[in-house]
Amino acid sequence: VLCRIASLTTLNLASNLINSTLSAVAFAACRNLVFLDLSQNNLVGPIPDSLAGIATLQHLDLSGNNFSGAIPASLASLPCLKTLNLVNNLLTGTIPSSLGNLTSLKHLQLAYNPFSPSRIPSQLGNLRNLETLFLAGCNLVGRIPDTLSNLSHLTNIDFSQNGITGHIPQWLTRFKRVNQIELFKNKLSGELPKGMSNMTSLRFFDASTNELTGTIPTELCELPLASLNLYENKLEGVLPPTIARSPNLYELKLFSNKLIGTLPSDLGSNSPLNHIDVSFNRFSGEIPANICRRGEFEELILMYNYFSGKIPASLGDCKSLKRVRLKNNNLSGSVPDGVWGLPHLNLLELFENSLSGQISKAISGAYNLSNLLLSYNMFSGSIPEEIGMLDNLVEFAASNNNL
Repeated sequence: VLCRIASLTTLNLASNLINSTLSAVAFAACRNLVFLDLSQNNLVGPIPDSLAGIATLQHLDLSGNNFSGAIPASLASLPCLKTLNLVNNLLTGTIPSSLGNLTSLKHLQLAYNPFSPSRIPSQLGNLRNLETLFLAGCNLVGRIPDTLSNLSHLTNIDFSQNGITGHIPQWLTRFKRVNQIELFKNKLSGELPKGMSNMTSLRFFDASTNELTGTIPTELCELPLASLNLYENKLEGVLPPTIARSPNLYELKLFSNKLIGTLPSDLGSNSPLNHIDVSFNRFSGEIPANICRRGEFEELILMYNYFSGKIPASLGDCKSLKRVRLKNNNLSGSVPDGVWGLPHLNLLELFENSLSGQISKAISGAYNLSNLLLSYNMFSGSIPEEIGMLDNLVEFAASNNNL
């Protein structure tokens, strides 16, 4: 009905309850459409070939539906298309190589569809205007094709949650506009590429859950990163101290590697740090005293390392803290009073250290605490009755102490 309006150029029916198929004739008369958004509905069945008849179309968003079958190769004949978003459907088959003909395309988003195992089409390297390439969860295998080195305008690359193998390509470091690279949950191997300092716009880098080896490059840590995730790899060596200089860093996840050395002493001093997890490594030394200097820190997770010394008194002033997990380290001394009473803390896990002193009565201030885990330390004195005031407490473990 709407397509009878000859002047109609924009049609946005996103986020409704439309639950039918998209008939072949539904948009046959929409010859002047530039913008079509049917995302977040319950549309089913195949994507009709007739959409390819809308030669003026620049934006096509069918994401968040239940479309099935293959991506029509005919979509590659849309000469003006700049955005193609088919994320979160039930599409099968493979990604058509003919999409490489869409030379005006800026945003190609096909993520989270149950495609057959297949390689990234090398023809996508023809899309020289592409800014976003979102192919997460597409059942991709094989190596990242070298033809993608042509896509120098890319700002966002997401190949996560696939079965991609081989090394992270060296040519990727030539992309000076790229802001975000997501490669997690693949089968990538080898070392992180040299030359990452060229990627001066990079803020988010995630290559977690792969088979990467070697060390964390200093030049990567010299970038003003906001988030660095390299957990669940086989990385060795030290964490370059330059990571602490980033004015943007809020997230650092390096757990389950073979990293050694100390954390930078100024970690948190220059950054709005919110979350750090370096568990299951071989770090040693003291916990950085200024890790919560900006007052935005929420999660400190350092389990299964060799950290020693005292818990910094400054953590007692970190009112934003929600989770502290320091299990299985070599920490000693008493826990600062302020740490016991942190108001937003819901998990305090201090298992298997050499901590001593008493459980402070200040714990009455930790009214959000649900898990208090103190076993296998050297705590002494009586259990304060103030623990009985913690209405949200579901687990209290303090075995193998001197209480």
